[in-house]
Amino acid sequence: MIHIVDKVSSTNTWLSSNSSGGNDCILALQQTRGKGRAGRVWESPPGGLYLSIISPSHSLLPFIAGISVIQTLVGLKNRLRLKWPNDIILDGKKVGGILCEDDGKSAVAGIGINLNNSPSFPNSTNLVSIGHDLDEYRFLKSFSTVFRGNLQKSNQDIISRFRDYDCLLGRDISWGEATGIAKSITSDGSLEVLSDGKLVNLYSGDVHLE
Repeated sequence: MIHIVDKVSSTNTWLSSNSSGGNDCILALQQTRGKGRAGRVWESPPGGLYLSIISPSHSLLPFIAGISVIQTLVGLKNRLRLKWPNDIILDGKKVGGILCEDDGKSAVAGIGINLNNSPSFPNSTNLVSIGHDLDEYRFLKSFSTVFRGNLQKSNQDIISRFRDYDCLLGRDISWGEATGIAKSITSDGSLEVLSDGKLVNLYSGDVHLE
């Protein structure tokens, strides 16, 4: 079932509490307590698109969600990229993000996209700035169909497609106090980095382009 509301505290929280399972999803135009990674608050002013969708538990769920966004926004496919682990990038700037919550049995994938809001964080953008008009309801219906189809694909297929869209591979990056070159996305979803002559694997955290 598709639920559409003007405002909600968090689409992930609402769906986790109110879903009857199956294909439930929710779309809101504002969140008052949106969730970001590591317990952060996701800025969610009016003018954005905030959605959550119920899913079976899946180790690559953030990848599936990101791939599905790009495949749904067909007209922008060549301008959109994914930045490991959970950012959606448009023309080199952040236009959205992904937060997945998984209890091992079921999961919720949450996605925020800047439509015509003016995000305050650095190096960000929105869809209206490039003249892209998005029908929120049509997007949600299409996204749900694409997302469900991608859930059926093998982990190998998911990783391969994420590599096609990832904007970090082959580039200099930093995380914490360390630096290196992003080399690959591995089969378990970690980011393989060459740092000080050694290959290391990152499983979470903030990664920045140098």
